[in-house]
Amino acid sequence: MARPLRIQFEGALYHLMVRGNHRQPLFRDDRDRRHYLELLRHYRKRFGFRLYAYVLLRREVELLLETPKGRVSKVMQCLGTSYTSYFNRRHRRRGGLFEGRYRSFVLPKEIALAEATRYIHRIHFHSGGGKKRDYPWSSYRVYLGRRMSDLVDAGVVLRKFGRDLNEQRRRYRDFVERVEGGKDHFPAWIDPGPEENHGRESPIDKAKRIVSEIALCMAPDGTDLRAKRKNAPIRHMAMYVIRKETKLPLRSIGEFFGVKAPAVALAISRIGRLLEEKGSFGGPRELLKTEHPFLLEAVRAHST
Repeated sequence: MARPLRIQFEGALYHLMVRGNHRQPLFRDDRDRRHYLELLRHYRKRFGFRLYAYVLLRREVELLLETPKGRVSKVMQCLGTSYTSYFNRRHRRRGGLFEGRYRSFVLPKEIALAEATRYIHRIHFHSGGGKKRDYPWSSYRVYLGRRMSDLVDAGVVLRKFGRDLNEQRRRYRDFVERVEGGKDHFPAWIDPGPEENHGRESPIDKAKRIVSEIALCMAPDGTDLRAKRKNAPIRHMAMYVIRKETKLPLRSIGEFFGVKAPAVALAISRIGRLLEEKGSFGGPRELLKTEHPFLLEAVRAHST
């Protein structure tokens, strides 16, 4: 089965997760953790991304970053390859270290930025081993002023919580630690279903995720793509990606969007022809992965 396409564009905000293969540790000691953060700092300078939050657990890493220049896949590929090479060399092992591909969620920055940092900063609360605010391998202490760091851009979030820095830190601490009902919940963009339990994402769930991601990228008004007019180009693009990624029958895709199978086939054909006109980009699949701004332009052109 083909790998899922990554939604990539300039200024995207991503919640990223990586885990150890077969639940093996990603970090055996603090030296490993320090090296991972050094690599983060190195690739931050190289690719120019902004890091808003992170947490390093024994078998898992979660990051919240923005890519002003796009290319999140390149960032994660370089980071994963470099760390695996270091880890294998230091611990005299071979083979892959990470569990398949990293998970990524494209988020609406203005709505989800603070909430995403809260979710990441609360993860270690349940891991044991010390007070909540003293965990050394999280960006939470940076937000509280307990540690200085040029790696994390905490100011963007903190400015949402007051005028002066002391007030911002106090109110942000309350925001993180005083969860309603005293119980953590998965944020809206994370489905704690089959994939969280190491199962497979169903085709229809994948279709829903694709629609959600495309809407975040290309429909900033927040409208459900399925509620847009039936000949809207953005709906056609979503049908095209769903067909490529899930292999759902045309009838099933049509039912998802409230149209007949022939209408789906026509929409997919139109988008395919648009993409094929740009053969120099390596074909539709490469175009979707690496040239998202052009895809938006092409789809808009289709509506004229």
